[in-house]
Amino acid sequence: MTDERYSISQVSRCFGVPISTLRYYDELGLLPSAGRKGNVRLYGPAELRRLALIQRLHHRGLVSLADTAALICEAPADDRPTGREVLEASIETIRGRVEDLRAAQHLLEHMLTCPRADPVRDCTELRVELDQAVEDGLGALDV
Repeated sequence: MTDERYSISQVSRCFGVPISTLRYYDELGLLPSAGRKGNVRLYGPAELRRLALIQRLHHRGLVSLADTAALICEAPADDRPTGREVLEASIETIRGRVEDLRAAQHLLEHMLTCPRADPVRDCTELRVELDQAVEDGLGALDV
């Protein structure tokens, strides 16, 4: 990556992030301090890498913005969890989401390949699986 600098509007277009969001990240201290040319904030390699990290974690819904701040700020606030706690909790959340996605993938593949004309009504295996999901959901209400 070169040492070239980019304006906030260029970065907004490249990353698909509104300018107001970039300014908000700046106010929160999520981006390293950068040079300015007049009133224009210029983003260099360090800011772009940090922004890419924020996008991969926060914008994809993997880590909250507060947890992202705990991971990337040099001096986390006392009331925030440690970076390690954030990483462990986030990894566990992702594992759960991956399991949910695999279950959804299995269900869709079954519906695609099921020889029944109407798998939801006619396929015993699928009905049993869906009945179990309903029971699990209703069981959560009893708590």
